[in-house]
Amino acid sequence: MRWRPEATGRAAFFALLASQFAATTGFLFVMPFMPLYVESLGVESAGDAAAWAGVLNAATAVTMALTAPLWGRVADRFGPKAMLLRATFAGAVVVGLMGFVTSPEQLLWLRLLQGCLTGTVAAATLLASETAPAGRGGSRLGTLQTVIFAAAGFGPFVGGAFADVFGLRESFFVTAGLLALSSMLVLAFVGDVKPERSEEKDEAREGSGIPWRGLVPVLLALFVVQTSITSVAPALPGFVATLVGGAQERIASLSGSILGAGALAAALGSFVGGKVAARVGPKVVILAALAFSALAFLPQAAVGGPIELGALRVVASFFLGAVVPVANLAIKEAVPPERQGTAFGVAASVTSVAFGVGPLGGGLLAAHFGFGAPFLVPAFLLGGAALVFALAPRARARAVRVFKAALASVMR
Repeated sequence: MRWRPEATGRAAFFALLASQFAATTGFLFVMPFMPLYVESLGVESAGDAAAWAGVLNAATAVTMALTAPLWGRVADRFGPKAMLLRATFAGAVVVGLMGFVTSPEQLLWLRLLQGCLTGTVAAATLLASETAPAGRGGSRLGTLQTVIFAAAGFGPFVGGAFADVFGLRESFFVTAGLLALSSMLVLAFVGDVKPERSEEKDEAREGSGIPWRGLVPVLLALFVVQTSITSVAPALPGFVATLVGGAQERIASLSGSILGAGALAAALGSFVGGKVAARVGPKVVILAALAFSALAFLPQAAVGGPIELGALRVVASFFLGAVVPVANLAIKEAVPPERQGTAFGVAASVTSVAFGVGPLGGGLLAAHFGFGAPFLVPAFLLGGAALVFALAPRARARAVRVFKAALASVMR
């Protein structure tokens, strides 16, 4: 089986970007007030509400991790556009129903269902990858991830403000509307890549499998990066409080500013990483980004003030943001076209596990070892992932060639 792209151009790609901005904004629109919504459903204790919120987030991550490879295999057969429409339509219905629940148990069942049926990022990544013109895969994946990071910062900010003014339940209906808009943009303006049967023998087709051994370092990088990004959030307000001496009126604003600046830096890193990877190769960029982000994480636990912390978070987030689209480009280049849906599905599964492990691990580290621990441990994880890449023969050889070429150009 090989892939036959339908008519897709710059306008279709812009429509895909707009659809993903709407979808990501929608999914994160309801995140800031999830504990408050649980309290409104009858959970009286703020601590119990926070625990429920953690369970609800983990439930979606777990079911998405289990089902993402399955949806990837379906995408290999029917094309990624169908999977993107499935994820956005299903998300609109399921999240809309969350606005009508009357108990946290009902909300939990819907969150489990959301994880089973959604997963827009993996489908959009595959679609952008397969419809990119020759030589533009890295640039397009970087641009897509830039938009997703920007929406990830925009959604919680706007969602929290909306909930304060119009109410908690109404926010779920806005999310449903944004997801419906996303699906309409995809349906109307975005092309597809569809499977086309070739005349090759079945044995030859079966021989083009997925080189999992070579992809392990890439999947490890994705897991460590997403874990590092999400592990800081539970500890950040408490850590900021220790840095400002308990000035409660500044904690929320400072924490929000640090998170927002980090999201913008990650968006910029995604764009730059995609551009650079097109010239020097994805594995070199991943290796460098992992190493530099580890160095930026290392001193964060010992900062003396929020300005220092914010500056280091911006640097670390820039390099973390560069890894995600470049890792997706590495998957695209390593996997045969007829198996890329499966490979991206596994990558989405790894990312979902990281989204569940990160906040849980960060919270546990802060509770047992202090607020600095969630900033220190990712430095060692990122450094270990960089070491794995450095020991990979192809990445090492490529890095040496790039270094020699750069040195030769300087010596001229």
